[in-house]
Amino acid sequence: MKPDAETAFAAVEHRTGAPTQSCAESGQSRANAGAYCRLVGFASALAAAVFAVPASAAPLVRIQSVATAAGSDYSLPTHLGLTTSTPGQADDVHYINRADCKAIMQATAPAMKISWTWVPTVPGNYSAVVKMAPRGKSCADTSLQKDDTNTSCVVFSEQTYKLGATYSVEVNLRSLLGTDTTCDEGSEQDAYVYFLVNDQASTGVNQQIVAFKSRFQIDLAGPNVPTLTSVTAGGSNLTVSWKHDDDSKVTASYVYWAALPIDASQVSIATVKLQKSEALTTKSYQIKGLTNGIPYYVVVTAVDSHDNESGHSAQGKGVPIEVLDGWQHYQQSGGEDQGGFAPCSAGSQPAGSGWWLALLAFAGVLIGRRWASAAVFKSAVMATVAVVATTGSPAYADSPLENSTDFRASRYLPGIDTPFGGKAKPYADIFDGGEWEFGSNADFRLWDRFGSLSIGFGLGRWTKQGTGIEKSTLKASADTTTLKIVPISLDVVYRLDPLAHKAGIPFVPYVKVGAMYALWWFLNGSGDYAKFTNKDGKSVEALGGTGGWHAAAGLRFLLDVLEPSAARSFDIEMGVNHSYLFVEYDKRVLNDFGNSNSINLSDGVFALGLAFDL
Repeated sequence: MKPDAETAFAAVEHRTGAPTQSCAESGQSRANAGAYCRLVGFASALAAAVFAVPASAAPLVRIQSVATAAGSDYSLPTHLGLTTSTPGQADDVHYINRADCKAIMQATAPAMKISWTWVPTVPGNYSAVVKMAPRGKSCADTSLQKDDTNTSCVVFSEQTYKLGATYSVEVNLRSLLGTDTTCDEGSEQDAYVYFLVNDQASTGVNQQIVAFKSRFQIDLAGPNVPTLTSVTAGGSNLTVSWKHDDDSKVTASYVYWAALPIDASQVSIATVKLQKSEALTTKSYQIKGLTNGIPYYVVVTAVDSHDNESGHSAQGKGVPIEVLDGWQHYQQSGGEDQGGFAPCSAGSQPAGSGWWLALLAFAGVLIGRRWASAAVFKSAVMATVAVVATTGSPAYADSPLENSTDFRASRYLPGIDTPFGGKAKPYADIFDGGEWEFGSNADFRLWDRFGSLSIGFGLGRWTKQGTGIEKSTLKASADTTTLKIVPISLDVVYRLDPLAHKAGIPFVPYVKVGAMYALWWFLNGSGDYAKFTNKDGKSVEALGGTGGWHAAAGLRFLLDVLEPSAARSFDIEMGVNHSYLFVEYDKRVLNDFGNSNSINLSDGVFALGLAFDL
């Protein structure tokens, strides 16, 4: 329904005090009266929409800020302060935790300043009052009377407010908490600041009071104490585990430790120098950098969403022990490798082996550039092929074949124990068996006559985790130790492609030979690079590389024969000429060409994977 002009003007006059007149009173001629009244009607409707407040509406409260009051000796934390709230929605934006409570009760004049405005911002005056109910109390919210019948209620002000203006009130935080609080009640209660305003649409005995409450959650409970389940000793570390009886109330945990016994009273008065972890979301934590043979005492606490920290768990105790990791056991068994990447290392590595790494890196850059150039050319060809395909031409030809790549998995067992001749088994003692290696190869075709000749680059990654050995008992420890190997190769590859591409036999035999360099490193139980102090007192870090060569022979099975139409679409849409399954045997000789001082990573591996001609 369209608003009547005179009714709308009357509404504006009521809200703004501005005089208005009807169309008939305007003095316009009868000829212009119709147009004038329509214009007045439109303007009146617009004014009514902008300025008029619905008859049932009252102004809303918008909290502008909650900040530290002038003269307060307590600074509000961020979770208690606020910038701006949504009008009429002041609840659930503030909380006070146990630590806040104790700081407030120790302060002399802790106070916060609440600033607010009444919206919408149109002229007008309203009678309103601001009250405060301490923790666990309430105020009457149906009366503007300054003398509230509830004696626990504190009335700050009763006055006439103007819409759009900003007002403020200072609240004593000790009064908000309740002067009888000890902060150790273990309770969760609320305190409120009330903003009460009269609804001008109601009068007399039926006058309605609109109430808004700003809620302050006083959370003095906190989570339950966690249960310490174990303290396990490792090499220069302790692994602490615990549990919570109700995970839903816990957002984080802290681990504390010291070289002296810990109890609640010592913690509270700080008579013991405690170390503390970061906030933890797990239920296990490893304390690193400890001294072997010295007892350490450990407790755990829990933290809830309001940053309340629980009491301390029962005390645990652990004594770090000497543990041999994979690198240390290799050295103590008689291993000679001193780590480092020759020729940079000062150890006994042969200088020549280091150049393999530089050569492989250089070759990788060259091959990468050739691949990039070929990719640009192939993209142009693919666009042409796609255009031809969409024009309905029945002719089809493979896109140019420039590159080949594969993705492989192989079971690898480095020959670290081989040089010991059965007298020691440093690898088997710690790691016991092989592990899967995952890698990829890429090559660029140099020659394509009877078969193809390519130069390629290979990269793999292998990780094996084992268990350390307690030095005193030679038994398995709780510590883990890790060996990581990254083999890199530069290869020359020959493939007998015509069997599959021309003779119709879906197999492609191939051979490969090349240089290989394997980066390797050991990690100790703390996840750091393992170290060993040799007989000369030098600390040797378990980080190095071993060079050598490898030769491989394999057989590819052409998958295109299983679904030729799909293979053709794969070529047109993705530029993949052919797809293969393959099996390969790879003989690796990684011992720095027979150097007895180098760690031996040789092995013969079978690989399975997928390959693609591009």
